[in-house]
Amino acid sequence: MIDLPETDRRGILAGFAALLGAAALPIEALAAPAGKTTPFLPAPRFALLSSVADTMLPVTDTPGALAAQVPARLDAMLKNWAASATRAEILAALDRIDASAKAAKGRSFAALSAKERETVLRAHDAAALKPTAPLDANKAGFLQTGTVPTDAGYKRLKELVIGLYYYSPTGSEHELVYDHVPGPYQASVKLTPKSRPFLGLGPF
Repeated sequence: MIDLPETDRRGILAGFAALLGAAALPIEALAAPAGKTTPFLPAPRFALLSSVADTMLPVTDTPGALAAQVPARLDAMLKNWAASATRAEILAALDRIDASAKAAKGRSFAALSAKERETVLRAHDAAALKPTAPLDANKAGFLQTGTVPTDAGYKRLKELVIGLYYYSPTGSEHELVYDHVPGPYQASVKLTPKSRPFLGLGPF
């Protein structure tokens, strides 16, 4: 579902790294799936999270969110990393997606077909991310720019889903190119359909 321009994708990855940068534990520890143990979220909510993540990043010519264990990784983060306010914000955003599905289709989001989910989520995404006002530079966090979205909780949920995918072994292996020591400056780099963004630790 998600078509990210290079700048948006890079910004999301940088923001995700900054979001977790102050954590006492590494990302892999915070987002390590719980194996065969019961998910932290109740089954209906975990199914909702899984269907939302799968709709945001479905299988195409590369693995999707489910193959990268994004729902399990985010579930682990809600348990191991998120403060109560952050957890409530993300769960409320999921509930609003479910409410949109019920209002539009009369069924829960997880019960919809893949095509119906995409239709519902595209409409919800456009409304939730509609800018309301410029972001106050004095109150913005590190690497935060742009505008204030209508639904900040949905924006955070979307950033976490995308960030966890690209920082997962599956996502980074198939979608990103790691360049440990960048070469000489090239003013014009020819882009092709096979070009991939670079994975690195810095915000740029």
